[in-house]
Amino acid sequence: MLYVAATLGIPETLAVTIVNIILTGSTIVSIIIALTSILTAGVSAIILEGGWTAFINLVKSKVAQLGLRGTILW
Repeated sequence: MLYVAATLGIPETLAVTIVNIILTGSTIVSIIIALTSILTAGVSAIILEGGWTAFINLVKSKVAQLGLRGTILW
């Protein structure tokens, strides 16, 4: 989760919220709309680092590996 927070440049608690949004199965468009108002620079950083889909897949794979609690601690 620290990777998520560092990539977005946000507090870890907000990163937890983002992970929860991703895991609920929201569409990419809904996620981007929800986040752009507060994370414009962060979303740009994710896109530059390999794309939004790659970021979502990374978070989901970490949840599968470590569980939600483990991912949050990560």
